Amino acid sequence: MPDLPLAGLRVGITAARKAAEQQALLERRGAEVVWAPALSTDPYRVDAEALGAMTAEVLAKPVDLLLGTTGIGMRTWFHATEADGTLDDLVAHLAGAETIARGPKTVGALRQRGLREDWVAPSEELAEMVEHLDGRDLAGRRVVLQEFGQSLDETAAVLRERGADVVVVTVYRVEDVDDAGPLRDLVRELVEGRLHAVTFTSPPAVRALMGLAEAEGLDDAVVGAFGSGTVAVSVGPVTAAAFEPWEVPTVFPDRSRLAAMVKCVEAELVARR
Repeated sequence: MPDLPLAGLRVGITAARKAAEQQALLERRGAEVVWAPALSTDPYRVDAEALGAMTAEVLAKPVDLLLGTTGIGMRTWFHATEADGTLDDLVAHLAGAETIARGPKTVGALRQRGLREDWVAPSEELAEMVEHLDGRDLAGRRVVLQEFGQSLDETAAVLRERGADVVVVTVYRVEDVDDAGPLRDLVRELVEGRLHAVTFTSPPAVRALMGLAEAEGLDDAVVGAFGSGTVAVSVGPVTAAAFEPWEVPTVFPDRSRLAAMVKCVEAELVARR
């Protein structure tokens, strides 16, 4: 059997979704995996009544600009309107809008319903979508901003300052983990220097871990651990940016994909070894 590149190394996983797939990829490389979900394993909980009201608000007036931020968010929204009978109306209503997508998954969700994107953020970052609108006259323009499990109030505020009439569509909210025990144990292993890397696949997972660390009085120790022996590995730049308030150094792959993140873990730990 060939040498396994991560043999003898311990990697923490904070993902709630696709954790088994990530664990298998890491264990195939020889890593010992510690799984501690930072969020609920059923995180995408939709308030059907509230979403229906938001859809009605979108349909009430013409839409000039649609900002689609996640594939799962757009698919969930379309599925919900399919269930309540407003899908055809929504698709027809959005067809006349200029559409900006955050990445290929969003593009796929739009095209599945016959909608076409006008521009896609190359880096898959929300900030780049906003920057793309710099210099544009948004006064009186009606903008629909699809929210992806976390508040986009700051983004909406920026667009409103430029004169836009912004409708934020909250498709789902990411819920906290039901049992924080495993995550608490992971934090303690982290500050004790027993983890070589910890992976993150969403900004809420970053905030959940750091929030728990603060509640335990271990936030400074966690920042110190990530600044020395343990690598914080994010699935992409959006997740990495969630660490900025704590100035935690992170690494992430060129493509925001699970397999690419695991390869990033391998490359980083092998290089440090």
